[in-house]
Amino acid sequence: MTQQPNVLFILGESHAPDLLAAAGHPVILTPNLDRLIGKGTTFENAYCASPLCVPARAALATGRFPHENGFWDSSMAYDGGVPSWMRRLRDNGFLTTGIGKMHFRSDGDDVGFSSSAETMQIAEGIGDLVSALRHEGTEPSYKGLWDIWTSRYGAGDDNPYRQYDERIATEAENWLASAPDTDPWSLSVHFISAHAPFVTPREFFDLYDPKDIPPPIQFTKTERPDHPSVTHLRQIVPHEDDLSLEQVQELRAAYYATVTYLDALIGRVLDALEASGQAQNTIIVYTSDHGFSLGDHYIFGLFNMYEESLRVPLIMAGPGIPQGQSIQAPVSHTDLYPTLLEACRISPEAGENDLLARSLWSILSGSKADRGPVFAEYHGTGTSAGGYVLRRGHHKLIHFIGMPLQLFDLATDPEEAVNLAEDPAYADLLTDMMTELKARVDPVAVDAQAKADQAALIQTHGGKDAVLRKMGGFSYSPPPGVRWQDMDGNKG
Repeated sequence: MTQQPNVLFILGESHAPDLLAAAGHPVILTPNLDRLIGKGTTFENAYCASPLCVPARAALATGRFPHENGFWDSSMAYDGGVPSWMRRLRDNGFLTTGIGKMHFRSDGDDVGFSSSAETMQIAEGIGDLVSALRHEGTEPSYKGLWDIWTSRYGAGDDNPYRQYDERIATEAENWLASAPDTDPWSLSVHFISAHAPFVTPREFFDLYDPKDIPPPIQFTKTERPDHPSVTHLRQIVPHEDDLSLEQVQELRAAYYATVTYLDALIGRVLDALEASGQAQNTIIVYTSDHGFSLGDHYIFGLFNMYEESLRVPLIMAGPGIPQGQSIQAPVSHTDLYPTLLEACRISPEAGENDLLARSLWSILSGSKADRGPVFAEYHGTGTSAGGYVLRRGHHKLIHFIGMPLQLFDLATDPEEAVNLAEDPAYADLLTDMMTELKARVDPVAVDAQAKADQAALIQTHGGKDAVLRKMGGFSYSPPPGVRWQDMDGNKG
């Protein structure tokens, strides 16, 4: 690269990791992401930092995990208090623009954008305070969320989230049509698809017959997981009556349609970049804030540490990035912070080399095969205790405080059906991985800090009873111009 590249950062929502046709999925249609894959490099084992919108997006912006930046759950959103990669680019001469669903605290915070449009932040700057009640060991039911996931899907044009996505795509197209060609720029385009409700225009809904959709893994009574973390999650997001396989397949088909709709939106942005004449000098990143489980492990939604929820698509293309390359090494969302700084030839500031994040350029170039073990953590909705993951090679450790350990060999057991933690043959490996996890973070201390911060936040809003009176059954953030009280699922 002879000059600093531009950066086009495209973020999807709730896009499950394997739903890419070019990555081998037998049913999904993603022609625009497929062409991006052909022009760039795909990271097959990329992980979000935390399987929940707000902390995942804070980690993407800052390159820091929740225990490093203090943004734990849906009520503690990024506020610009620690540097973002967007700010670092802006401070080094880039024009930085954000369009769409940021899910940061407020438009009034300086998160690093020179300008923004159609931005969606957490509702009223406070988000989902109910999720912070987990510090008491219990939290209210998210029945409204369950009802939306399982009863609102199909063909239609009246979905406020899909209408919002149309505005996001149009804003991005207009911005790229007049993008500066003298100074470097960064454009972040954050869509809300494939977030529920899974209602899409009929042309997308009709693409999928439920009979053709691969069924969820482990969808039998005998194989149902009995881990306490799953049991608790199913109580908080009340899986009151197990759905029939027929309804599950209908839901999955509607979700696939929403993913293909997201792909069409991305195609509009990629076409606008090509039309601008600046594609050859633009680094393109596509990823999702987290994945999504639709019946896998008998879980609907996210809020868990299994692959469907924690792993994400990650594609990079542009100058210096090999075309058609697939990388198996596990990587983290947080790695994008140093990767983008290095791509833009911006030197690390004091303390940035001490982060757990690592630049991916050595893997992209082939000079290094692996960035080392990958870490993730969770302190939000549906978990009574802090959850942690360490992925090293093809082995994956899941540790929830006070609960049985889980150890999986993803090479032989990609469905995470066989827990090796109690197998004596894996005792040494389990001890070694726990030691390595604790070298990165003190699980008990971090769990205590998260709960203390959550308790303090609840008190600033008048205590538990006051929060419940205010929030009711809050579950969805509204797009710009809509009150959260008027969103479906937020009424009890």
